[in-house]
Amino acid sequence: MHKKIFYDKGNDGSLEDYQETTFLFDSTCKEFNDKVNGSDFFYQIATIEDFYSILHNDKKVLECGGNYVFQVNTDKDLEVMLQGYQLFSFMLFLKNSRERLYGKMQNFNQKISNQLEQRIAENISEFTRMNCHGKFIRGALVNLGYSILKSDIEYSDDLALAFEIYQTAILINDDIIDHASLRRNQPTIPVHYINDWERKGIEIKRNAYDVANSMAICAGGLGMCYANQKVAEAYRGADNLGVLLKYFNEVIIKTIQGEIIDLILPFEEQNCPLNEDDLVDSITEIYRLKTAWYTVIGPLCLGMILAGGADEDIKKIEGFAENLGIAFQIKDDILGIYADEDHLGKNIGSDITEFKQTLLYAYIRNQKEYFSNLLRYYGNENLTYEDVNAIRDLFSKSGALAYAEQEMNRYFELAIKSLESMKFIPQEKETILFGLIWYLKLRKF
Repeated sequence: MHKKIFYDKGNDGSLEDYQETTFLFDSTCKEFNDKVNGSDFFYQIATIEDFYSILHNDKKVLECGGNYVFQVNTDKDLEVMLQGYQLFSFMLFLKNSRERLYGKMQNFNQKISNQLEQRIAENISEFTRMNCHGKFIRGALVNLGYSILKSDIEYSDDLALAFEIYQTAILINDDIIDHASLRRNQPTIPVHYINDWERKGIEIKRNAYDVANSMAICAGGLGMCYANQKVAEAYRGADNLGVLLKYFNEVIIKTIQGEIIDLILPFEEQNCPLNEDDLVDSITEIYRLKTAWYTVIGPLCLGMILAGGADEDIKKIEGFAENLGIAFQIKDDILGIYADEDHLGKNIGSDITEFKQTLLYAYIRNQKEYFSNLLRYYGNENLTYEDVNAIRDLFSKSGALAYAEQEMNRYFELAIKSLESMKFIPQEKETILFGLIWYLKLRKF
């Protein structure tokens, strides 16, 4: 019988055999019935979407809260089971990293909050408030990049924390640029300052919004410095500290370069539109610089650099991660229109109010009938729920949604082929990287 088994680890590191998750790749031998009969929960998997739903609906699976058995319906579904095994491997890795990093981040937040001056303390508390609610996906990818080459994974935790701190900082700046009111299901820093002043009975005049934004800029600037300081302090004895810091700052530079294009492109589209090819090229460059480098390339490659990875291997990971990051951003654009706001953690339709340039927009731009209707909403700062539904309908009927999904899947396939071609990655870590692909492809937020 072909099977893969995960055992839960006790606090002392021992394996607790009575809590296990088993993936059965066939059901032709006697042991199959023994496994199923001895399990607490048994699922037959027909699609990878089914398995993703199980992991999200039954949180105990990843916690090994019982004996779980997963089995394919027929031999034709073996590829589905393999994908499920890969997805489970990544989500278990993510869970373990997240739990470890979350506790260490709380310690970091507490450490930087020890300020005597009230105004500074309040500003830092705003940063730590936003820094408490991350998903730690990028931090986990730092751990994963490091673990490709080395096993002492906790050595990379400070680098993972630094990247998460940087992420909080860049999101604070992004929210100011986008005039966002919600981030990580929390009020953004400018909104929080305004709300606090209103509670104190302060009359909110125009300069109050300027000050609130300026205070957020200060919090974001502090975060950028804290991130670099974290790396410098944690790895001051490492031989490759200079290379590490250089690459870290290269990630930051590329992210800001992508933000520059992302910011100016809507203005240009409204005043001096580009031709179709140039628009798509510019949008793709935003995806590459702003998203791929900051979401996938940066974390994975920084982890590999810390572990002493060879330049040629890091270049190969960059190619894989670039395709994956572009696919991630196309998915993000789709979710930004079609997802549920409570799950997404930020404002639905914000891309519309900001006149954001996406592949959805680029496609519908050439559909005159649909495009003229879209312009009734695009750039409108006061979208209603009915407006969002009308926009969803326009993107669907025009073919824009189908086009964006096709491009997204094309980049996911490029990432898969790239990963399959890399021979230096251990099989266990390759499994987790494939799981990352399914996780990003299937995510609902």
